[in-house]
Amino acid sequence: MTRPLAQSCPAERGPVRAVPRGDADACRFDRQAHRLTGRLGSGPALGPLTLLALAAALVGCAAPGLSPGPANLAPAQFAQLPPANPGAATMTAAFVDSAQLQRVVDEVLANNRDLRAAAARLKQAEALADAAGARRLPSVSAGASASRQRAPNDLGQFNNFNSYGVNATAGWEIDLWGRVSATAQAAGYDAQSAALDRDAAALSLAGTALNLQAQLIGLGHRLALAKETLVVQNQLLDLVKARVGAGRGTALDQARAEALVAQTSASVPALRNAACLVRLQLDVLRGQAPADCDKADSDPLPAMPEPRLVSLGTLPDPAGLLAQRPDVKAAAARAQAAAARAHVAWAARWPTLGLTGQIGWSAASAGDLFKSGTQIHSIAAALNWNFLDFGARKAEEGAARAGFDAAVAAAEQAQLAALQDAQGSLSTLRETEQQAAAQAAAAEATTRARELALKRYEAGVTDFYALLQAEQDRLTARDALIQVQTARAAALLGVHKAFAARLTAL
Repeated sequence: MTRPLAQSCPAERGPVRAVPRGDADACRFDRQAHRLTGRLGSGPALGPLTLLALAAALVGCAAPGLSPGPANLAPAQFAQLPPANPGAATMTAAFVDSAQLQRVVDEVLANNRDLRAAAARLKQAEALADAAGARRLPSVSAGASASRQRAPNDLGQFNNFNSYGVNATAGWEIDLWGRVSATAQAAGYDAQSAALDRDAAALSLAGTALNLQAQLIGLGHRLALAKETLVVQNQLLDLVKARVGAGRGTALDQARAEALVAQTSASVPALRNAACLVRLQLDVLRGQAPADCDKADSDPLPAMPEPRLVSLGTLPDPAGLLAQRPDVKAAAARAQAAAARAHVAWAARWPTLGLTGQIGWSAASAGDLFKSGTQIHSIAAALNWNFLDFGARKAEEGAARAGFDAAVAAAEQAQLAALQDAQGSLSTLRETEQQAAAQAAAAEATTRARELALKRYEAGVTDFYALLQAEQDRLTARDALIQVQTARAAALLGVHKAFAARLTAL
């Protein structure tokens, strides 16, 4: 189900109304997340009951004495929900441009090799499920034969004989203990889990790609900041050199200015290399050969949003989250398949009953076929029971039961991992939002301090070291702000990913 857009956001098409700049950034990203989760949150129809509940219900029709299915481990509510009132430290806008974000998602979903493999595994599982389901029905085969042989008759004389035949045979195993049906059910659950695995892989890959895109944009802003700072620092160096030449500066001030320029220059290659590595990862996720890192990004760099606080809105309860996460549903489907296989192993210990029927015509010449005197037919029932196998089938049943227990434990572990992901993403978003607000204030304060230090230095009130220290503090604070804004955008993407398609923003 696609989640609704924030009520504070205008429609994408229709009358234009005034929206503050920060709110416009939030609305743009929220629409993009809305499209993303709408595409990735859809999965196979599972009916009014979740697979988690069905896994426990299947035990009643599985092998006798099978242990209970996966327990519902969801708490009543999340431990640390962000405040929902406006102005609370919760969800914020990301600086990822919607066009860039949409293009990254589309390319990953269309070309990623892991996703193609998941789609191929789904086709394979669906074909096996169709084959297993067909085995519940009678099988019919037809054949024709023609032969010529030389053999002795009753008098010992050798003669040539011709023989022609046409026949049809039907066979059907009566499913006394549900073995055939359980085999088909197991294959069906395998197909369901393969579809859910594909959806989980799509969600994970898209989230990873968007996170990398956020990192790439953050690195672009850090690199731009370093280059801008180099211009300012070179201007300061020229000022110091001029003062030294005029006899009003010292060689120590010039050396400190040169050291600051060199230190900032050293950060540029490191940032370029970090951006290169992220771009290579994105290329692989897109299913492309890694591109040349020296090529410039043709897309304009999106603006960083101003720190602001937005209400996160209504979150699903933990049980609702588990009912929507594709990885949790896939683990529950695998538990169902394991329960069905345990039933198959149990039923294999008991007799099987099969019916066969045949009708055909056999004659010495092809022209005599289908005449009443050439017809042959038969019908038979066969009961088979391998009652003495020295415990082999019982051991196979025990192995199948152990496989079910392992699948149940894996399904419960998937629940815990999903709850950890959701709770952790909420906590990270809340803390990075508060950190971003504090860091923005610090960056603004260091900028003012640097301006005051420059004025005091030009007026001769303070020495050059104080100005250099103020400049270094400004660069450090602004760089830290970009990093925390990048982390904040990644945290917001993490919330959308953790809650699959169920996040509803106000």
